[in-house]
Amino acid sequence: LVAPPSFDITYIGLNVTKPPFDDILFRQALNYAINKDLIAEQVLLNLVVPAEAILPPGFPGYTGQVAGLGFDPQRAKELLAASKYAGRVPRIVMTMPGSGGAIGLDLTVILQMWEDVLGIEVELQQVETATFLEDLNARDFQAYAGIAWQAEYPDPQDFLDILFHSQSTLNHNAYFNPEVDRLLEQA
Repeated sequence: LVAPPSFDITYIGLNVTKPPFDDILFRQALNYAINKDLIAEQVLLNLVVPAEAILPPGFPGYTGQVAGLGFDPQRAKELLAASKYAGRVPRIVMTMPGSGGAIGLDLTVILQMWEDVLGIEVELQQVETATFLEDLNARDFQAYAGIAWQAEYPDPQDFLDILFHSQSTLNHNAYFNPEVDRLLEQA
């Protein structure tokens, strides 16, 4: 029995208004340092497919033309060295809902990859779920995990507008790009 991919994504959120995530080169370095294929195959036992784009395969609007950033440790190091945080990465706190329990193996592996490839350590902070959601909506976090998005209806708007339009209340990453807003509104 083979189940088709579902229309949801799990991700690590980075507030682009807070250091060091205000630097696109730093964010890209983190992405290049993650071996998504290894996580999907060995950690999650091929039960998931690594995301290459925001829209999942089979979803309306998915073209297959968007290629995500692959695993490239050398490129990750180059981008970190070119970022404004080269050699002086500020303290990073990743917040997630919970009360002191174990974190998922996939997140553990990602954090270890960041440390192994880039020498970046991340402090995990668990908070009660209601507090997490309140602070998430206020964009108080530097970084966060333990969250996913699932399409409620089959339209790209349910991913793109909701998660990336600067005026969306669910744009928890504080992403702002006037051209993206214009294109989303035009669509």
